[in-house]
Amino acid sequence: MIAQALAQGSGDEAINQARRDSVAIRTRFYDGYLLAAAFSGHRQAVLLAAGLDARAFRLSSPEGVRLWELDMPELFAFKERVLADRCATPGCERTVVRADLRQAWPPTLREAGFNSDQPTAWLIEGLLMYLDESERDLLLDRVGALSSAGSRIALDHRSGFFSTPRITSADDPSGDSAAARFAALAAAASSDPSLTAPEKRLNRHGWRAKVEPPAWIFARHGRPVPVQLQAAAAGAARSWIATAERP
Repeated sequence: MIAQALAQGSGDEAINQARRDSVAIRTRFYDGYLLAAAFSGHRQAVLLAAGLDARAFRLSSPEGVRLWELDMPELFAFKERVLADRCATPGCERTVVRADLRQAWPPTLREAGFNSDQPTAWLIEGLLMYLDESERDLLLDRVGALSSAGSRIALDHRSGFFSTPRITSADDPSGDSAAARFAALAAAASSDPSLTAPEKRLNRHGWRAKVEPPAWIFARHGRPVPVQLQAAAAGAARSWIATAERP
């Protein structure tokens, strides 16, 4: 239901194009992050709320890399069927972990072969906007407890014109409650410290962070910056991408 709502997009084509461009740039950025970690010796990578991520199949990782994808069982019921239908073969050792991040997922990850004594590259892509402040703190607490020295993390927040559209469905009564939750999250986003001061929050959780506005990453790749992300734009979105290391 959420994917369908996002696919419907906005009535403003400029906003839709900015969304598409930003996802493309974010994807390229995280591709580089994961490859850099792998080639610097990180042989474990964990994608939290992996969704339909296909990096295990797209990226040419060095030998010995193990990648875990965590998401809901129903998501993998669809994803694994599609991959099997296409005879897709991963380029690294890929492990699917069916888990709800709102529950106690670390033991499930360990049972799937994850070793918290080894440095890990964590990816939390496009997730924070769906969590409230306490849920973000709990997620970082859990990731931190599983991260040895030298581990890395990458995460982002999209604000303003990236806000989730209203979700309604005549055949799913949960649509109204989901819409109410997203509205509350969007209203709180401008004051939540984890979103407005990400470097300080990551430091508090034991990470040495580097935070960049998406506009800088657009410029680095020689791409035009969407007007919604330009600092001079009225009400410019407070969006960012962060990478951090465990000292």
